[in-house]
Amino acid sequence: MSIRFRLNALFITLLLLALSSSVIVMVVSAGPRIRAENDSIKRLGVEFVETAIASLQGTPDPGERLKVLLEHLGNLRHVNIYREGDLDAAKDATKPVEGEAPAWLNALAEPSPAVEMPVKVNGQDFGTLIIAPRADHEAAEIWESIETTVVVGGLLAVATVLLMSLLVGHLLKPIKTVGEALLQLDSGRYDVAVPEEGPPEIADICRKLNRLAATLDGTISENRRLAQRIVFIQDEERKELARELHDELGPYMFAVRAAVTALKGELQRGGNDREKLLASCDTIVERMEMIQSKNRRVLHKLRPMGLDEFGLKAKLKSLVALLQEDHLEMTINLDVDDAVSRCDETSNLTIYRVVQEGLTNALKHAQATVIDVGVEIDDASGAPAAMPTPGQPLVRVTICDDGRGFPDGMKPGYGIAGMSERVRATGGDIKIGTRSSGGVALEARIPVALESGTASGGGMTA
Repeated sequence: MSIRFRLNALFITLLLLALSSSVIVMVVSAGPRIRAENDSIKRLGVEFVETAIASLQGTPDPGERLKVLLEHLGNLRHVNIYREGDLDAAKDATKPVEGEAPAWLNALAEPSPAVEMPVKVNGQDFGTLIIAPRADHEAAEIWESIETTVVVGGLLAVATVLLMSLLVGHLLKPIKTVGEALLQLDSGRYDVAVPEEGPPEIADICRKLNRLAATLDGTISENRRLAQRIVFIQDEERKELARELHDELGPYMFAVRAAVTALKGELQRGGNDREKLLASCDTIVERMEMIQSKNRRVLHKLRPMGLDEFGLKAKLKSLVALLQEDHLEMTINLDVDDAVSRCDETSNLTIYRVVQEGLTNALKHAQATVIDVGVEIDDASGAPAAMPTPGQPLVRVTICDDGRGFPDGMKPGYGIAGMSERVRATGGDIKIGTRSSGGVALEARIPVALESGTASGGGMTA
């Protein structure tokens, strides 16, 4: 059932109850009202007859005047006044009024007993007058009031229901608009806007729906932009990987091949220069070591190998050692809390990528001499609002350098943006700013899941 039907049914029920209550009250009070009216009419009739008899005293023809008086009194309602012995008048006094009130309403109150008043004027006896109240006349008036109440009340009820139906339809019109807007949202159209009109409550719903549509539109646009950027980043990474394999590993592979070919030719010629052969072998070993080093760097970029086997602390040490090989002029200090090794795989990978990206940025752009890296368990006070589970342990990652800091007008690159998105995807937060003493300070707080066991904290060589 619709809201309009329910509200109309409610109003109709309330109006019917009110109308029925009014009729019931009138019916219940009909009996006392008829009796009170009969008693009042009887007293008035007695007083009137007494006054009329007194007015006949001293008149020359009281009998004729009494006859005229009785003829006029025959038209009274609520009471019959007639001479005793007048059968027609007595019959009319007891005859019920037809068609004015139902019999059950007349039976609610019996009329008061008739009053007999002897008439003596100037010493003459003119008989006895009967004063008989009529209950059916008062019942007819009560019935007429009931009919009027029912008709008028019914018309008012119908008019009220029609007006309320129109009003409810007008008030519910914005809700229909909201429903159509929700269907559009469900179909993927987020540019909907509903008029913020109607009652304050409905207008507030419309306003919040518009805000939701705008938020969804912005979120979808942002997701589309991020998807495009992910594809772009993947293409760039593939290009960089292809270039590194071609430029870095290609020459060494060619050198190894050339050395092996020369060694093979020397052996085929039956050469016995032992020193030359050993030099060729040393060259091959040297080139293979360079290939292994480049291969490890490529693997570290794709996926940190051994993270699950050796633990986060060991892999971070290996990462620092690997980077330190190519930057001997720079000092990298690493401090990792032993409790961090108990984090789950996803948390370890997120922490590793944050440290890796922070160190890469510092090495490429900061021109720093000292980089300090800290990874420790943090308390949950002041946890990020987007944190999925309240009270979840946090890991604080800090990377500080003494480099030149951010240049003016610099825009965040894909590396910083990707690192920030990775941290926020876990429900954490990240802050990157320039230190007052020079250089850049990065601080990330990452919600983690601690495992019951303790991962290996042993070392690992690059």
